[in-house]
Amino acid sequence: MKKPTLLAVAGLALAGLLWSWLETRPVATMAPDQDAGASVRGSGAPTSSAAARYAMEIAVARNRQDSENALAAYVARPGIEGRNELDRIFAQGVPQTTRSVLAARALLKAGLSDGEKIAMARILGSLYSPDNVTGYNADILLDLRSLVADSNKEVARSAALSFSRIGYLPGTDALLKTAFDNRVLSPDDYYGELAHMAPLAPAGVQDELVSAIRTSGNTYAADILAGSINEDPKRLNSYSARSQNEIAQLLGNTEPRFASAAGEFGLTDALRYANWLRATAQVESLAQGTDVDASIVARLGAPGTDPRKITAYLLTPEASSLLSSALVGSPGGGLVAATNRYAAQYPGNKTLQSAVADIGQRVGRPKGKP
Repeated sequence: MKKPTLLAVAGLALAGLLWSWLETRPVATMAPDQDAGASVRGSGAPTSSAAARYAMEIAVARNRQDSENALAAYVARPGIEGRNELDRIFAQGVPQTTRSVLAARALLKAGLSDGEKIAMARILGSLYSPDNVTGYNADILLDLRSLVADSNKEVARSAALSFSRIGYLPGTDALLKTAFDNRVLSPDDYYGELAHMAPLAPAGVQDELVSAIRTSGNTYAADILAGSINEDPKRLNSYSARSQNEIAQLLGNTEPRFASAAGEFGLTDALRYANWLRATAQVESLAQGTDVDASIVARLGAPGTDPRKITAYLLTPEASSLLSSALVGSPGGGLVAATNRYAAQYPGNKTLQSAVADIGQRVGRPKGKP
């Protein structure tokens, strides 16, 4: 069996690093509607809408399949035991059914420990759905708002983050700001959530969110925005010219730094830099009409460039095309030579040696070949 290459390990590390940046978040298409929830619950009045009938049938089917619901069977218990059990139930996935919502709300009403409420906030957030399949979206949001006001800041933080992860809703930005002002959310929490929310927000709000992030200079939020741009470069087109300029300024002011000791090369630093570099090139391409890859090569080929930056980029899958034609005397060949000279100076850094060996194996290999 072949051993996984450092490139594969780097890919897994990057996926883990980006998990908090690019976590899949359902997009809320409208503000919560109490009346809509009531119609799904049913007041006995028939509906003439085929779509509404279909939604009702789906909800009924989901509830029918909900015979074994761990949340409905949960009995409150104080201490770490209760928190761990609810975390386990959340990790396994709570079915988005009326029964689940009613069970969660009944447990909250009866009284839970702080630890249990931390876990329950996440469960409530997972039960919200854009199409309101349970009929209780409005109630879920009210319960989360109540938990955001909890006197225990860990409970309030869990609820605020769970509310935000639902997606953009009118008032979510105000809720987060209040939690931040009350020191429920840390700067990374707050600006990171704004970065997650920005691509989903309407134009006017989007400008305000991006401006707030740029003014803060928060590097964690910059990482999130860079990751979202690299995941889908077309997303940049959804931003106004003002926001595009703010993002360019933010990235320009938050370039990831490597350790001061020249011989230190770590994967986390490398991945953050490569993520920033490509996002910066994407923004420049949109503004100036330049080729993304050519812009990256020009930046890395500038005299005096830290060889760790070059190594970080060449380690990424996006560098495969460049490496496949990295002949002596070519721009790609020059970058590879720089990494080899750098690695030769620090033979004791095993991470660096593995990275350069991986890069070397991909030189001259047609893109897509194993």
